[in-house]
Amino acid sequence: MRSITPKKQEGLTVGAIVDTMASLDEFKHLGRGTVFAVAEIFLVEYVGLPGQIVTRKFTPEAANEIAERVGISVQDVVKIVAVFRMRAGQTSNVKTKLMKSFQKVKIGGGMRSTPVSRS
Repeated sequence: MRSITPKKQEGLTVGAIVDTMASLDEFKHLGRGTVFAVAEIFLVEYVGLPGQIVTRKFTPEAANEIAERVGISVQDVVKIVAVFRMRAGQTSNVKTKLMKSFQKVKIGGGMRSTPVSRS
């Protein structure tokens, strides 16, 4: 029986996402370096690298701070972060979650809901 769960995206790197974004007309005026700088700041300070605990949230104030540091508009920062999160994030919707949960091995155990006579 064939599985119908979607395959995970493999080989998708930050550099590949940034290169694709920099080639789009929407971000072409910024250049690859600027797009990469915003993505790097977002990853390091708001997502965290492996082994790092990050508690900061990406807020409008954070977008203003990144815009000042990099020297671009706040709208461009928000666009870059939004596109980066959508592309780099795991694609998951309700249908995919249902299919994955259906294929999990279920092991019985725990309390039963029906009364059991102990006589």
